[in-house]
Amino acid sequence: MSGIGLRLREIRKDNDLTQPVMAAAIDVSDRTYKYYEQEKREIPALAAVKISEAFAINLEWLLTGVGKAHKSNDPELAEACAIAVLTENEGREAGLPIAKLGKIIGFVAAQSAQTGETPAQVTCKYFDTL
Repeated sequence: MSGIGLRLREIRKDNDLTQPVMAAAIDVSDRTYKYYEQEKREIPALAAVKISEAFAINLEWLLTGVGKAHKSNDPELAEACAIAVLTENEGREAGLPIAKLGKIIGFVAAQSAQTGETPAQVTCKYFDTL
């Protein structure tokens, strides 16, 4: 077991839950959940989404192991993203409208939380594509 089963087990152990409790959380039988964790059965998309939402887990990480495990609603990250985007916009004299900047800040926050790159790194890459 080295894929999704291991990540499911990690989520369950991090939350100090038993397999039956995890099964109940996503509305499947104990045996079905056990098979997901043992990788004897593929987890359906709906069950993966339920786990992602219930435990604030990045769906991409759960399914593939790529990125960070936990979703981030960190206010400091949001502030750092806003500063990075506004600074880059001003430095490059891009003159983007505020509505566009807001969307870019959201994108940078999501990418930074998922990849672990700093907001400044993500912002620079984004502005390079403009």
